[in-house]
Amino acid sequence: MQYYQECIALGSKTGLSLVSNLSPAKIESLYRELWKTIFLFERHFSRFLPDSELSMFNKNAGVKQVVTTEFQAILTAASKIAHETDGLYNPFILPALQASGYSHSRVPGHEQDVVDDHSDKSVANINQLELGDNWAKIPYGTALDLGGCGKGYLADQLRSKLPSTVTGYWFSFGGDIAVGGHNEHNQPWSVTVQGADDSSKNIATVNAAEIAGIATSGTTVHSGKKLGRSWHHIIDSRTNHPAETDVLLATVCDDSTFRADVLASCAVILGSKQGLQFLRDHGVKAAVLQFKTAKDKINTVHFGNDILLETIYA
Repeated sequence: MQYYQECIALGSKTGLSLVSNLSPAKIESLYRELWKTIFLFERHFSRFLPDSELSMFNKNAGVKQVVTTEFQAILTAASKIAHETDGLYNPFILPALQASGYSHSRVPGHEQDVVDDHSDKSVANINQLELGDNWAKIPYGTALDLGGCGKGYLADQLRSKLPSTVTGYWFSFGGDIAVGGHNEHNQPWSVTVQGADDSSKNIATVNAAEIAGIATSGTTVHSGKKLGRSWHHIIDSRTNHPAETDVLLATVCDDSTFRADVLASCAVILGSKQGLQFLRDHGVKAAVLQFKTAKDKINTVHFGNDILLETIYA
């Protein structure tokens, strides 16, 4: 049997699909455990909650602070991939992100919620993150943001909570997907990539048999205007401003949803000319980039063998 539940969590629609022969009562119990994990994660690590562990950590920047095991693991993972991408991904980007315009939640009904303002602080580099056995420290006058990679990290962690009696799963956190096993027809999951200019148009299909994580990042969702200037939430760590890029959406397939999310955002920052090669160089299995041409049309480039990625567009 295939089951599905969804809820608004982590700032977007979150959907959980499970395939199992467990009784409905045991499935419901498993769902309760999964949702509890999700909401506790949000409670600890959302920058939109002033008393979350992340927010309290940012408020005490400059001081060595005891952190939870999970926060330590996230910071370690963030540090590792920041170094892997030569700082193109930078968890210290929050001041620049808020200064650009992404200062409050975009969830309907929560746009006016009180949040901590770090827009006048400095953007540090990853080498200034200090990590110990159970503590962490960032420089005074700086602040961290987990961003989409937090969703990717959580999606990866939820796998470990599944019993062997679950033969397939599909977890969707906005643009981040963790997938494994088979669907109710005992076939590998199939993921469609939507068009950047028309969400009803599918431009590619990913066969998820050999992929655990899929993430899409882009400039079309979290965007707006501030003081008459347009902004989006993909910050270029080289300039600390919204990336000047032709890429609208980048979809990346990898063994980790966390890693797929980070690398997708990096590809957006680099643009269509450098982004695809960057993904190849970092061992990504398949990817699709959608970008605007000089003639203001949407073009697409991709890579991935026929087993993983079937292109549908002309």
